[in-house]
Amino acid sequence: MIKTILITGASKGIGKRTAELLATDGHQLVLGSRNTSPLKELQAQYPDQIILQDTDVTVKAQVMALAETAVAKFGKIDVLVNNAGLGHFDLIAEANTDDWDQMIDVNLKGALYAIHSVLPGMLAKEKGQIINIASVAGHHIFPRSVVYCATKHAIRAISEGLRLENQDKIRITTISPGAVNTSFAENISNENIRKEFKSYMAGGLTANTVATAIKQCIDYPENVTMTEMIIRPKR
Repeated sequence: MIKTILITGASKGIGKRTAELLATDGHQLVLGSRNTSPLKELQAQYPDQIILQDTDVTVKAQVMALAETAVAKFGKIDVLVNNAGLGHFDLIAEANTDDWDQMIDVNLKGALYAIHSVLPGMLAKEKGQIINIASVAGHHIFPRSVVYCATKHAIRAISEGLRLENQDKIRITTISPGAVNTSFAENISNENIRKEFKSYMAGGLTANTVATAIKQCIDYPENVTMTEMIIRPKR
């Protein structure tokens, strides 16, 4: 069954690989990112299936506009892949509080804006799926990652709250990857920690592994929900 799928943070890493897999399956995709240029080649391959829209998830109006574009073009939104996120890592005593603000704005408020933009339409149809990308940091607390962990614990709480409120109408899925070998660590402002995390993530999961898990959750029958999935690299 062909679905209309909205993906945030779609221009690289997990988001981009997910878009590639879902496009191959024939789904209609609305892809949002602060810079959609890396997605233009994919759009050229599937011009009738893919819409690109520059979207900063920290700006509520832009997130709402992304959802409105999806409905205007394809008439509905069947699935939200709430993927946009970033991490800054440092000791609390030494952290730059601007980094905290950015993580909270992107990882938490951005995810909530995306949910709020698609939820009314899904509830009206009593059908749809929201896939929130959390992290193993949403299950454990790690030194130098405390605020990042807090945002990912919050995503799991939001997912569970959505499930309890709407489980008879829509499917709610949380996917928590461990370290993934993407450009994620490039955002870390502390240079020494950035080098350490890049080395650690080099031995992690691939974006394809997580994207395949997302695809699997979408492909389940409508009466089946994969509520929560944790994916770790074997080290």
